[in-house]
Amino acid sequence: MKRIVLIAGFESFNAGLYRKAADMAVSRCSDLDIRIFCDRDINSKPSTVETALKDADVFFGSLLFDYDQVVWLKQRVSKIPIRLVFESALELMSCNQIGAFAIGDKPKGMPKPVKFILDKFSNGREEDKLAGYISFLKIGPKLLKYIPVQKVQDLRNWLIIYGYWNAGGSENVAALLWTLAEKYLDLKVGDIPPPLETPNMGLLHPDYNGYFESPKAYLDWYKKRIEHIYSPVIGILLYRKHVITKQPYIPQLIKHFEKAGLIPLPIFINGVEAHVAVRDWMTTDYETQQRQQGNLQTVSLSPEAVQVDAIVSTIGFPLVGGPAGSMEAGRQVDVAKTILAAKNVPYIVAAPLLIQDIHSWTRQGIGGLQSVVLYALPELDGAIDTVALGGLVGEDIYLVPERVQRLIGRVKSWVNLRKKPISERKIAVILYGFPPGYGATGTAALLNVPRSLLKFLQALKEQGYNVGELPADGEELIRLVKEADELFPQKM
Repeated sequence: MKRIVLIAGFESFNAGLYRKAADMAVSRCSDLDIRIFCDRDINSKPSTVETALKDADVFFGSLLFDYDQVVWLKQRVSKIPIRLVFESALELMSCNQIGAFAIGDKPKGMPKPVKFILDKFSNGREEDKLAGYISFLKIGPKLLKYIPVQKVQDLRNWLIIYGYWNAGGSENVAALLWTLAEKYLDLKVGDIPPPLETPNMGLLHPDYNGYFESPKAYLDWYKKRIEHIYSPVIGILLYRKHVITKQPYIPQLIKHFEKAGLIPLPIFINGVEAHVAVRDWMTTDYETQQRQQGNLQTVSLSPEAVQVDAIVSTIGFPLVGGPAGSMEAGRQVDVAKTILAAKNVPYIVAAPLLIQDIHSWTRQGIGGLQSVVLYALPELDGAIDTVALGGLVGEDIYLVPERVQRLIGRVKSWVNLRKKPISERKIAVILYGFPPGYGATGTAALLNVPRSLLKFLQALKEQGYNVGELPADGEELIRLVKEADELFPQKM
């Protein structure tokens, strides 16, 4: 018997799908022993996972990020002959090895022929290399078979396997397992079907059978079936794999937006292509005005792009690179800021918790890694709001209706605020003033709060906000604030 151990990390909700794929694979190849786990099993039953890994011939891992789990796994998989790790922490990705192809802790890079091909898919942009790599998956294996180098052929097989994985669905995962059995485990399977493919990027709707390949095609179809064609359009970024595996929360979320009088623009992406969808497939009134003035921040804007009033990401992670990108804070932040500034509409992160169940969330709050994914990394890019929409119950994703309504209320408020005349908008500024009565208002270590506050108010005035008469300097401004605080003490 040949053993394959698969551990699903950030997608434990797909464990059932992978068990189904394992049953399909074994039905055609009875000499396969396939063990399926999720990342939570590492904590809840470590001895069982460790025993399974001990005699494994293949380790397969995906979306594994928790530091302690990564360290634990790396110690136990290092001697397994074949190690396939996708979209995980870099420390674990370095374990990748299949035949003569290995990444290692200090990778030397891909072979020159592969680099040349890959560059053709990335338009020369650093931020597009991951998205280009996904496109390369479809054609790369066909091109690499003409290069007679064993290392490249093992890389080709690695790409074929990842191509099945990226395509998603139980049939594709079963074909992945058969490919490993035939090419590396000396087992006979027979004909292995090619991947059942869906677009890397596309749009969907619960009432439409199939996918749209452009936002314009989707919106043309959509506007034929509704009356309120002037409703706000909200771009929604979705995980492609969640679409392929038919996660119920996606149609539920789309329908909630519709019931609220909003037009959803649901774009599914691989995870690494969020910036491509925002940059090339969405535009705004502001961007249109800038382009008319000759300011072309987005030269790759598609003619199929449509105007949106806000953008909601259910992905989290950085806008550029997504879960497959580097976890080094701020690596592509400047690129993300440029893209979002060109659109100049609210960018909100709202997603169900994928590595935390609802029980722990409601009792202990959002956990560390989950918080990084939903709050910290997106805020570096420019996300202005975050709403947790639900979480795991067992292996299933559930939305909490109250949280969805909270998201919709915030989206509507942000959109309406954008339409409100600047002179009528109200902004609250909170100054540090603790402990009360000690003259600490407007103080902060190493910061010139008075000058910063005055510059902020001056900038608002230049944009058309009504800030009244401003004093000559920041110290005078803080003195006036203190006097107002004494005249109108806060009531407890």
